[in-house]
Amino acid sequence: MIRKLSFALLGIMITAGLSAQVLVGTDPMLKNSILEEYTGIHCTYCPDGHAIAQSIMEANPGRAFTIAIHQGSFANPSGSEPDYRTEFGDALAGQTGLTGYPSGTVNRLVFSGSQTALSRSAWSAAAAQVRQEVSPVNVGISSSYVEATRELTINVELYYTADASATTNYINVALIQDSIYGPQTGGGAGSNYRHMHMLRHLITGQWGDEVTTTTAGSLVNRTYVYTVPESYRSVPAIVENMKVVAFVTKNHQEIYTGDEVDAIGGTNLYIGKISSVEPYIKRGYTGEQRTFNLEALSNVTGDEQFEFTLVPENAPADWQASFIIDDQEYTSQAVITLSKGIAKSVTVKVLSGELAGFPGYVLKMKSVNNPSAPEKTYRVMVISGVTDLVVNGTGGPESTQHQLVYLDGLAESGIDSYAVTDANVMRDMITSNAFWDVFNLWLNIAWTFPALTDDQAEAVMAFMDAGHNVFIAGQDIGWDIMSGASGSNGTAITRNFYTNYLNAGFIDDGSTSNNKLTANATDPVFGAVAQSNIVDVYSGNMYPDVISALEGSDVIFNYNGNSSLTSAIKHQAENYRTIYFGIGLEMLSDGTVRNEIIGLSRIWLTGDMTGVEYNNALSALISGKNYPNPASDYTWIKLTEAAKGGVIEVFNMDGAIVLSANVGDNTLYRLDVSKIMSGIYTCRLKTASGRSDSFRLVISR
Repeated sequence: MIRKLSFALLGIMITAGLSAQVLVGTDPMLKNSILEEYTGIHCTYCPDGHAIAQSIMEANPGRAFTIAIHQGSFANPSGSEPDYRTEFGDALAGQTGLTGYPSGTVNRLVFSGSQTALSRSAWSAAAAQVRQEVSPVNVGISSSYVEATRELTINVELYYTADASATTNYINVALIQDSIYGPQTGGGAGSNYRHMHMLRHLITGQWGDEVTTTTAGSLVNRTYVYTVPESYRSVPAIVENMKVVAFVTKNHQEIYTGDEVDAIGGTNLYIGKISSVEPYIKRGYTGEQRTFNLEALSNVTGDEQFEFTLVPENAPADWQASFIIDDQEYTSQAVITLSKGIAKSVTVKVLSGELAGFPGYVLKMKSVNNPSAPEKTYRVMVISGVTDLVVNGTGGPESTQHQLVYLDGLAESGIDSYAVTDANVMRDMITSNAFWDVFNLWLNIAWTFPALTDDQAEAVMAFMDAGHNVFIAGQDIGWDIMSGASGSNGTAITRNFYTNYLNAGFIDDGSTSNNKLTANATDPVFGAVAQSNIVDVYSGNMYPDVISALEGSDVIFNYNGNSSLTSAIKHQAENYRTIYFGIGLEMLSDGTVRNEIIGLSRIWLTGDMTGVEYNNALSALISGKNYPNPASDYTWIKLTEAAKGGVIEVFNMDGAIVLSANVGDNTLYRLDVSKIMSGIYTCRLKTASGRSDSFRLVISR
């Protein structure tokens, strides 16, 4: 390894100010997560670790990176097997305290106990935590490659936006390779398993290249030249499949942040940003437009042309979207000139159609003269007409892989007002106050870890407190939240959700002997559901949780017809209903049973309202106050924005109040009148500013 610039010259460049700055921005930026994954070709559970690592990166493009380090006894090749180990792996692993495989460290931080090593079930939550923190240093990278000589040149640029917590830092440059095909126990591919993100070499050595100027305003430039060999331990080194990961450590352990670029012609040049101070999720209504006010800012010296593109994600066919820059409206693409440091306003408009949906619209910003630089993006979302939201867990890929179980089940039940998203978007939808038209959340946890993060659980509890319902299913939810076992992720917040909102108890992790789902014949809702086999869909990982129904909950299913082995419960609280399965519905072999469970759950959770009834209610309420009228057990009342926080009062013919209910933030409120006798009543809304006109309600049974 040769460094082209001497330390003496580097010192001069640092003190000269920002004239040499090329790659990085000077604004503080959030940390990126760096997962160092310890793995091996003879590790049965390592393919699941690989999948989790991949899902973290896919869910956080440009913010999460993985270095797969083949090390330890499981990495030892046998016979003619390839050797994927490196000279660095044992020393790296030695500081983690790992006791099993797969294991990993996230930014080499200690999250619990005294060791940095984490089981795969903890990677997602740890990485999410890191990405919420501000880094004291920004990292820029560019690379070039000469094929004839196999010479790889890597430029690394650091800018300190704050004083680092240590006076000495280290630049680490890792060379990783994708698409190396070879043997792997587990994973189902035999000797043709596709290995990704595999560490090939540490260009800056075992512990990195020292940096001693780490105060706010410091600029550091380093250039490294490395000749890539034809192979590492007889495994071909294909530069076209390689990437460079550069990261900065506080010492030899804690990683501040890092980034990744292609080994050939890669760059993470910071071209600027798109930002907004508004929530990115808004509540929509059929035929109404929502606007999002954004700003675009260039970090490219002088005037630069940028290509702006608006890309829909899962948008219903009758929705429309556009963006406005410089008073000109565009529906797809525009080329706009920006001057460095001068923000330009961008307005994104979304018009909801009649079809229910929760689409995203991604505004992309790409430098015309620097096409290899990462584009900047900003996503806005509108939710309209959605009564049932399928929510995939964010702790692994398994939820998304099995989401069709829920989508097909809702469609089979006649519900057309559903959509699908992930638990982080669900969290933001609730905290943005855009959730009020959603009756039910279908939490598809599958087999992901953590089952719920604290902020996700807090959002779900707020949703329930507001009078909405939850269906949750997944293998190991109880184990993850309640067991306290090594590798589990339970916290005071998630345990509160499990015990006091699901009203559930956790018994044990279950076993493969819990292989039949049988209905509790005495339950009036689910008692007639046919039996279904519970099958292994997770490659030898089958742990059907045994749970219990706390006082006030009802057992609806058990295992193998054994009443002491509870598998699912339902619970009706004062203002919400829940259903909880200790397995994922994807584990039921009988698709008819799956669909029936979803259909019956929908009926019980929502008091019989179907998607068609919901649409009818909306239509009827355009010209009326409530629907249905006459009512039997409930009526839907249309409210204005001014009614938020008000109280509906129901009076009998003698003028006495027989019912009052807080409408919360709803503009369409379901009033439960099941406990009121048949007759004619008067309804009135009381708000802080006064009372509404009264209207008549007829109850007939």
